[in-house]
Amino acid sequence: MRGLLLGMIASVLASATGAQGQQFPSAQGFGANDSGTGEFNRQQNFRDFAVSVTDANRLTMRPVPAGPKDIIQGLDVHDAKGLVVGKIETVGKGFAVVSSAIGSVEVDFPSFAKNKNGLLINMPKSKLDVMMAHGHPAP
Repeated sequence: MRGLLLGMIASVLASATGAQGQQFPSAQGFGANDSGTGEFNRQQNFRDFAVSVTDANRLTMRPVPAGPKDIIQGLDVHDAKGLVVGKIETVGKGFAVVSSAIGSVEVDFPSFAKNKNGLLINMPKSKLDVMMAHGHPAP
């Protein structure tokens, strides 16, 4: 009885390893240096997608974070609706001074965004005007 049981287990294991070997006959030649044309196409499609997303960010009205190199003295600053709230008067280390006819206010770099129309600040013009009149720094 024990011999019959061991024979059945051995035949199941032998057929399972044979099935695994036959399951992926085309997997030969796939490795780190030879991943085949399917993998190359997926990588190329991802690169094309990444480039199109980057180009779309530059060409749309969707705001993206502005970096320190984007914040230049003399540029107009718009609110979320696109109204001009002022100009960049001076640029400091980590902040910029936005000024208008009403007054001026310091704004941290992380508060700025940009789109194809220029610099943005996510605050209504009316609220920023009140802050400029009272001389408070913008959040």
